[in-house]
Amino acid sequence: MEEQHAIGPELYDRSYYLRSLPGLEHLEDPEVIDTAAEETIRFGSIKAGDRVLDFGCGRGSLAIVLAKEGSSVLGVDFSRDAIDFAQEYRKRFAEEIQKRTEFRLMTMDELNWEGEFDVIVLNQVYEHLHDWELEILLSKLKRALKTTGTLVISTPNLNYIRFLYPLKRLSEFPFKAIKEILRFFRGRSKHASSLKAFLREIFKIRYPESEHTRLHINLQTPGSIRKFMERRGFSVTVECIDRRHNLLSRATCKWWGETIWLAAIVMEG
Repeated sequence: MEEQHAIGPELYDRSYYLRSLPGLEHLEDPEVIDTAAEETIRFGSIKAGDRVLDFGCGRGSLAIVLAKEGSSVLGVDFSRDAIDFAQEYRKRFAEEIQKRTEFRLMTMDELNWEGEFDVIVLNQVYEHLHDWELEILLSKLKRALKTTGTLVISTPNLNYIRFLYPLKRLSEFPFKAIKEILRFFRGRSKHASSLKAFLREIFKIRYPESEHTRLHINLQTPGSIRKFMERRGFSVTVECIDRRHNLLSRATCKWWGETIWLAAIVMEG
């Protein structure tokens, strides 16, 4: 079996946070609300006064929203550039928000809390870690949670990537073809550099790859992530969320929705 190496922090550099990672609009406008906040609060039953750990906090936008809601939030990340972004972002808010928010450069090996947090959040982090890394991390997070605490996880849904996205593209094909042809004749097509590029755009069905998605090394389905977490001593509630409101998304959201959300509590015994 090929050895699975952890992804190093050097790949999560300034360029990644400025060009690859979605959500840059939060840096450009502090009033923009992180779209993950609503589900994070709901799945974690987060309330004012809760102590929250945002593991893999990235640029810090989610931590700030939770602090605005009255939580005390510690955001940690192993990327120096992520923490630098988060620290600068934090300065744009009122002093009371800054006091409820802290960001630290920290690796998984350095996590050694005992019963510290009401809620721990892994927002779009799971898919960046191998199973062996998750084994280590989850054991540490179990200890870091209070006895009544909740672990909230969001991660891309492999079912969406495999099935729903291609189906959407196929269902949109006639409209997409007409739109691109009209753009071509108006001189507005971004894909008119060659016939090959033009046809590739029209017939694009597979989920698009990017520098960001290439770092997704551990994609799961709702069923597989449930089994993985239950085997590690968690009782879980799993739901798929798809913010697109077309008929296909609504009909298949339960298992094929774009994002898996999971609330996990430590099983007794």
